[in-house]
Amino acid sequence: MILYTPLAVESIFPPDEKAWENKRTVSIAHGSLTIEKGDEGTWIVAALHSSNPDDYMNADYQPGSVWNES
Repeated sequence: MILYTPLAVESIFPPDEKAWENKRTVSIAHGSLTIEKGDEGTWIVAALHSSNPDDYMNADYQPGSVWNES
């Protein structure tokens, strides 16, 4: 896989496997969300990957928002 990015490899692929234990990928209608485990057991949206531009305007999918699995 070739990844073109100005970020360091460690920023994208953490060298520690434990860093991935607190992350999950959740499927949504037009793509997926990457969520991270936050304080008190809540899940926080870390990234949105979607082919639908309207998803980027949805407040529920904004990075930093609390993810509810309902």
